[in-house]
Amino acid sequence: MRFLNALKNDFRFQIKYGFYFLYAFFSVVYIVVLLITPAEYKHMTASLIILTDPAMLGIFFIGGIWLLEKGEGLHGFWNISPLRPLEYILAKAISLAALSTVSADLIVLIGMGSMAHFVDLSFSVFFGAVVFNLIGLMIASYAHSVNHYMLIVCLPTAFLSMPPVLTAFGITHPLLELFPGTALWHMIAGTIGMTRSVNGRTAMVLIIWLGLLSFLTNKRIGAALQSEGGQDA
Repeated sequence: MRFLNALKNDFRFQIKYGFYFLYAFFSVVYIVVLLITPAEYKHMTASLIILTDPAMLGIFFIGGIWLLEKGEGLHGFWNISPLRPLEYILAKAISLAALSTVSADLIVLIGMGSMAHFVDLSFSVFFGAVVFNLIGLMIASYAHSVNHYMLIVCLPTAFLSMPPVLTAFGITHPLLELFPGTALWHMIAGTIGMTRSVNGRTAMVLIIWLGLLSFLTNKRIGAALQSEGGQDA
């Protein structure tokens, strides 16, 4: 019950600070881009659009949410919060991932028509967005301000974006397949008919990343909240 309450509060927080509007704005822009894209380039364009936005957009937004909460002094109440760090983390990551999933589905539905397996697409985007949201939240915990966060997150985001982009354009290497973005791109490409199907191996890569990042983020965010708000709940 407390996790569901945390999830509901995160949805309200996102609405309050206009994150829904931002997702809607970017969705409309990319729908227009897909509608005017020639048919022979539509699948490639769609795969990269969904990968970088909305699937990876949360890496920026979740940092903003963390810093907005910090600026409002909400972390100072951590010592009296019933939430465990992992519940706090997952509520943030899942709420933004759900928004990313809706955005991706609408982009493909309107921009490409029915040329997608929407159940698989939703699963892929949601799963991948959670992974990147965890990365963003962990990076945000080291930032002192929004400007500082935007500075320190750019290099990791570029580093994570390059392997799937290279793969999408046919530049492949076994090491590139180990990156979460590459696995996510393969899954997205499979759901929109660009490749044959979603490969179980790529899903396993994301599962491993999810487990590793959940552990690391739990440790880091737990320590950060404790330092800002007192003893761990």
